[in-house]
Amino acid sequence: MADKFRAWVMVEPGKVEMRDFTMPDIPDDGALLKVEACGICGTDKHAYLEQTPNAPFPFIPGHEFIGTIEKLGSKASEKMAVFGGPVKEGDRVSVAGSSLPCGHCYFCLTMPHRPTLCINRVIYGLASLKRVPTIFGGYSEYIPLHADTYIFKLPEGMPLRRAVLIEPLSNGIRAVERAYSPGEPYMGHGYGIGRSAMVLGTGPVGLMAVAALRYSGAGLIIAQDIFDSKLDMARQMGADVTINGNRPFEERQKQVRKMTDGYGPDVVIEAAGVPVAFMEAVELVRPGGKVIEIGNFSDTGTVAIHPSTVCVKDIDIHGCMAYPAVTFRDAISLLEHSPLPIEEVTTHVLPLEELPRGLDLAGSDGVGKVAIAP
Repeated sequence: MADKFRAWVMVEPGKVEMRDFTMPDIPDDGALLKVEACGICGTDKHAYLEQTPNAPFPFIPGHEFIGTIEKLGSKASEKMAVFGGPVKEGDRVSVAGSSLPCGHCYFCLTMPHRPTLCINRVIYGLASLKRVPTIFGGYSEYIPLHADTYIFKLPEGMPLRRAVLIEPLSNGIRAVERAYSPGEPYMGHGYGIGRSAMVLGTGPVGLMAVAALRYSGAGLIIAQDIFDSKLDMARQMGADVTINGNRPFEERQKQVRKMTDGYGPDVVIEAAGVPVAFMEAVELVRPGGKVIEIGNFSDTGTVAIHPSTVCVKDIDIHGCMAYPAVTFRDAISLLEHSPLPIEEVTTHVLPLEELPRGLDLAGSDGVGKVAIAP
């Protein structure tokens, strides 16, 4: 094995540099992952475009990665959260970006079921190089794994283009889970088998939400986007009806209501990441329905809404930031058992050297998930 390896550093907005790093010593409770592929997330592109105020520059981005265990410390399997049986060298795995929760902050103590709120979480691909020890992201040839890592063994033979979607699929699953009724459900409340749902924005996360809705038994799935190419992908993922968002809103709302007993969908998932889409979600959802906001994870601005609409329609609005890491287990199960051609969402697999091109491509017309394969 070489003494050096390469990784991309996002130095500042609009600037990435390929740098050489020294191969680290692996402690007893750690491991070394040889990266197979890493998807480009909207988070990475937003940071690159200076739309993420708290981006930890300089850092090695990339948190949607899969790879092979190259080295394994003698106590790593005991210390890490490993799903799918004991892990060994040579195993192909997916790694959740976030670390185990700390267990002692306010949120860990009072809301242990919401591990994403832990204030001491460490996230692969979103940690400053100023931090010691360095936490690498997936735009790298290798990643040292620390003891608080979630590792999920991949099913044998799962194709790269399917496996690299585990992380965005986990986001899609969480969005759907947020729509289920809290506590004891009752008729007409929340999401369930046979209910109607609409997804605004069919980028990778929106497409994964469509797939999760189809897999979980939605009765009617409506998908909206401004690009026809992405709506084509949404139909492949199971959408029953697609709507081009460039049409006048009143015209689109009339079409949606006509399909949903005159009132609107039971659930609207906003995955476009555009503030105006949140406003549309509030207007489109039926009275007593649910809006799930997962798209605006970066600060892309504000939009005017009418609080009276929220009040008079008696709707529930749920934020959705990331997912509990255990959701990877459910994403892998869906990928194993769903007949949907989910791998078709991965439209581009580029070599490590082409990360700048990949960042430019991400989010474009005709482009689904862009993955970097060292």
